[in-house]
Amino acid sequence: MKFLYRWWQKYGIQLIFGLASILIALQVYYSQGAFISETLYRLSPSWLSNSQIDRQGLYKERTIQELSNKIVALETQNQNLKKIVQYIEKSPDPLIPARVIGRSPDAWWQVITIDVGSNKGIKVNHVVMSVGGLVGRVTQVSANTSRVLLVSDYNSRVGATLSRNGYQGFIKGQGTSIGLMEFYAKVGDVKIGDVVTTSNVSSIFPPDIPIGKIFAIDLNKSPAPEAQVEFTAPVNFLDWVVVDLAEKSVFP
Repeated sequence: MKFLYRWWQKYGIQLIFGLASILIALQVYYSQGAFISETLYRLSPSWLSNSQIDRQGLYKERTIQELSNKIVALETQNQNLKKIVQYIEKSPDPLIPARVIGRSPDAWWQVITIDVGSNKGIKVNHVVMSVGGLVGRVTQVSANTSRVLLVSDYNSRVGATLSRNGYQGFIKGQGTSIGLMEFYAKVGDVKIGDVVTTSNVSSIFPPDIPIGKIFAIDLNKSPAPEAQVEFTAPVNFLDWVVVDLAEKSVFP
């Protein structure tokens, strides 16, 4: 008896599992797998249906989010276009709207491409503006597109005037939304927030186009004072612009 008891303690559980395995194997053999298929069928619907529901819910959420983003983008474009139309209606000069269709990340602050060209009367040096003020000038023209040098480009130079007192200078781009204004002579009455516009002696730009506002001042700069000017046109994000078709008289 002790021998059987010890044997059962050592091999009893293994024997039970072995017999169970044999019975399952026989069941599978005689039913040709129907037993397992039926068991899996009974177990699977709950988690499978939940997985399908989760995927469908996730798809719906993503679709709704994409549609919401598109609606916001369309509303923003609509508002920008309305502002451009109002800007054109208020201007005494012949202006035409243009959509920005090209802008390289490597030259974000340098140039943009717009969707109007010589077929619409665009010429080199035509002035480009947006709501807020000066954007730049046309440098290259094809039949249906034009390339615009932005005021923020390092090669840009724009004659500028302080509206409050008429101090003259020029603004050069720095590759950011801040330009550097260098005055032609010593000045003392310059304040943060002073409005800067295009000069009346510029050979390209019409006078009194808003450029920006004084952001910082260095009156001790030699040989002449300098000021940081924050552009009032949204140079960092341009969707629609306007091109001034008026011809500017060039000074000798």
